[in-house]
Amino acid sequence: MSRIKMIELRSSKKMFALTCVALMLLCTQTKAQQQTQFTNILLNQYLYNPAFAGTFKGMQFNAGSRLQWTGFDGAPRAYMASGYGTLKKHPEMAVGGMVLNDQMGLLNRTSIYGSYSYHLKLNDHWKMGFGLSLGLVQYNVKVYNAKPYDKDDNFLSSSILNANAMDANSGFLLYHKKFFFGVSGQQLLSAKIHWDNTIGRLTPHFYIYSGFNQVLDKKKKEYVLQPSILMRFNTPAPFEIEYNVKCTYKSMLWAGFSFRHAKTVSSIAKQWQNNSFCGLLGVTVSKQFTLGYSYDIAMNNLRKYNNGSHELILTYTLLSKKGVVKDKVQAADEDELNTIDNSMKTNIKSQKKK
Repeated sequence: MSRIKMIELRSSKKMFALTCVALMLLCTQTKAQQQTQFTNILLNQYLYNPAFAGTFKGMQFNAGSRLQWTGFDGAPRAYMASGYGTLKKHPEMAVGGMVLNDQMGLLNRTSIYGSYSYHLKLNDHWKMGFGLSLGLVQYNVKVYNAKPYDKDDNFLSSSILNANAMDANSGFLLYHKKFFFGVSGQQLLSAKIHWDNTIGRLTPHFYIYSGFNQVLDKKKKEYVLQPSILMRFNTPAPFEIEYNVKCTYKSMLWAGFSFRHAKTVSSIAKQWQNNSFCGLLGVTVSKQFTLGYSYDIAMNNLRKYNNGSHELILTYTLLSKKGVVKDKVQAADEDELNTIDNSMKTNIKSQKKK
């Protein structure tokens, strides 16, 4: 056998093996993650938490893609599109929708969701939101693209394998201008996936994340630092924890980094645990268009076989005019109250001196 044929055979085996592994993950009670892993979660919190829709009065549309382990044959790819907004007559309510597509080797997964969220005003600064989304998950395996060594394998008898499952996600969000805390769950129905001779199951995934905004220069308020933390749980797998730091300049440019670490208990798993270092860059134009980019470098044995992961997301935000006017009026009222308060304090001090 020539060297070229040997390389082609190895490449096809890698792709076929990757798909087989993916199928085994779906058809067994495994400890691996089934959800797509995005790095720019804070740029699109709606991806993990339906309660994020309605945190501001207006609409927002997102589109993004993630190319994972570039340079690896059959490596995972993910594409996402979402949109959500508040209701005009009921601004405390919001509706939205999202479409996700994951590709890995011969395996293709498409998810479609619709969501509803409701937000409560606790006081002048704090708000709380609840969200629920329902959808459908479809898996298909393109068997006709497989290039196995044994061409007489019964696996090739069908051209495409299909499986469908209902799904539900929910979330909670507590927030104000300088702080946020969210808890969400995905694949909560643990729906069964019926293949020809095998039954799999969607395993629940849980997320807890929090962060705050800290102004670095109090006079000009041009630089804002945003530390945050994200924890992923996939029962009964050990959880993943992600540390993020982002610095924004004039609400227009930002840069940051994150470190992702997976807690493992097996010595073999530690060699392939999902540790990675990520760089973040972004820009906001006209307070409407936001473009974010991230690059992930694996900190395990996988870095020998790929060139890192690239992620890109584009966001369009359209704020409600009523919300903007209200905010301006509220800000003017606060300034007026501060002026009155300061003048009263000055008068009291002058009287004490006399």
